[in-house]
Amino acid sequence: MSEPRWDGLLSGDPGQAERSIDDWVEGMRQRADKLQALRAEVERIQVTETSANGAVVVTVDSAGSPVDIRFTDRAATVRPEDLGPLVMGCLRAARARITAQVQAATEATVGADLPDTRRMVVDNYRDRFGEPAPPPPRRTRRDDDDFGDDSYLA
Repeated sequence: MSEPRWDGLLSGDPGQAERSIDDWVEGMRQRADKLQALRAEVERIQVTETSANGAVVVTVDSAGSPVDIRFTDRAATVRPEDLGPLVMGCLRAARARITAQVQAATEATVGADLPDTRRMVVDNYRDRFGEPAPPPPRRTRRDDDDFGDDSYLA
C-alpha cells in the first residue's frame, strides 16, 4: 500500500494527476479491506483454558469477556470455596493468551503491508492483557536420570 505519488499530482499533466489519485484511492480501498478482514478475524478469536485439575473450563472472546464457563464431573470433588479461584485462574490464563492470538491474526491478515497498524493493534492488546506467556521450558534429561539401554534389574 503506497502513499499517493505527489509528484504525479504536481507534474502539470492532468492525466498523470488523475492516475495518481486513482492509485491512491485504490490503495485506500485495499487498506480498508484488509482492516475489515482483520476486524472479523479478531472478533472470531476465542481462547479456552482448563484448570490444572480439569474441574473448570473457561472460554473468553477477543475482548477478554467470558463466553462459556463449564464445570466438569471433577468439580464434584472440589470444595465449593475453591471453585471461584479456579474460575478466576482459568479466566486470567485465557486472557493472557489473547495477545498471541491477535498477533497471529494480525500477521496473517495484514502481513507486512501495514506495519504501524499491526504494531498498534498488537500493542493495544498487550497493554490490556499483557505479554503472551512464554512456552513452558522443555525438560532436559540429566545424566543421573538415564540408566542407558541396560536394565538396572539384570
